[in-house]
Amino acid sequence: MSQTLGCSEPPQCKGQNHHIISRPIAKGLSRHATLKGLFEPRAPRFVSRAKDEQAHCGYQDWHRKVDAEVVEWLKVHPKATLEQFMDKLREIYRRPEMKARFPHGF
Repeated sequence: MSQTLGCSEPPQCKGQNHHIISRPIAKGLSRHATLKGLFEPRAPRFVSRAKDEQAHCGYQDWHRKVDAEVVEWLKVHPKATLEQFMDKLREIYRRPEMKARFPHGF
């Protein structure tokens, strides 16, 4: 089934690891006045496991939307502190649809 969905995970996949600091977000952070240099793309400390293959398999639409939201937030908040940025990420991952995908949060 995973091959049908275009997922690189093996058939016994229980959901991919999700990198909260994706490459697009890391790129936005690299341009940010106060957060520049604090994060690396796909940093291991910012990984969450999806509940199953449907919750996260590849770079799905929901993932692109979350990345776009965070990148836009960074642009709108050029003086954001680390604490404010972390609060934004927590707010996103507390949303019911995200909690359904990542029941253990991040």
